Amino acid sequence: MPTVLDPGTVRLSNADVLNWIAQKKTQHAADAAADKAAGRKKTFPPDNYQRALRKHERELSARKYPYSDNPGAYEGDNRIKSVAVFTELLDERLLGPVEEKYKARIEAGEDKGVVEKELEKEHDAKGLSEAELLQIYNLAPQCVEILQNIVVDWEERFSAEEMEVVVQVITEVFRCGEKLPEIENTGR
Repeated sequence: MPTVLDPGTVRLSNADVLNWIAQKKTQHAADAAADKAAGRKKTFPPDNYQRALRKHERELSARKYPYSDNPGAYEGDNRIKSVAVFTELLDERLLGPVEEKYKARIEAGEDKGVVEKELEKEHDAKGLSEAELLQIYNLAPQCVEILQNIVVDWEERFSAEEMEVVVQVITEVFRCGEKLPEIENTGR
C-alpha cells in the first residue's frame, strides 16, 4: 500500500483504504495501551472520525467487492502485480490484433509513416486511464454493461467484441480466487 502523507496525495483502491483503516485501528489500540501503561487518562479520537472509520470499514468489508473473495489479486504484493498482469494481458489480446492489421497494411505497400501514426492514435485510444484502471480494480465488473459505465467514451474507443475481451481479462485476473494467473514474458 502506498504511504499516505496527506489526504489527496495518493490514489488508493478500496482494498488499500480497508487496509489503512485496519492500520489506524491497530495504531489507536497501541496508543490506548501506551496511555494506560503510562497511567494517563484514556483519550478518544473525535466521534465523527470514529464514525467515519466504522462506516467505511463496514462498507468496504462487504462481500460485494472482488477483493473479499479473490486474495490472489488483492493481497500483499499481488495488488500491484495484478494490475501489471491485467495490462499485459489486455495489451496482448487487444493491441496484438490491431498491430497485425497495421502490419498487413504496411506489407501491402501503404506509406509506413502514415500507418504508424494511425496505429499510435489507435493505441492511445485503447489505453485505459489511471482512473478507469482504478475503478476496474475496485469493482472488477463481470459484464459489459457495468464496464460501459467505467470506460469513458467506450463506443468511440472499443468495439463490442473488444469490450467482451476486456471483461474476460478482468474476470481472469481480478476474479482469480486464490492464485493470480501467471503470464509469459512477451518482451513488452
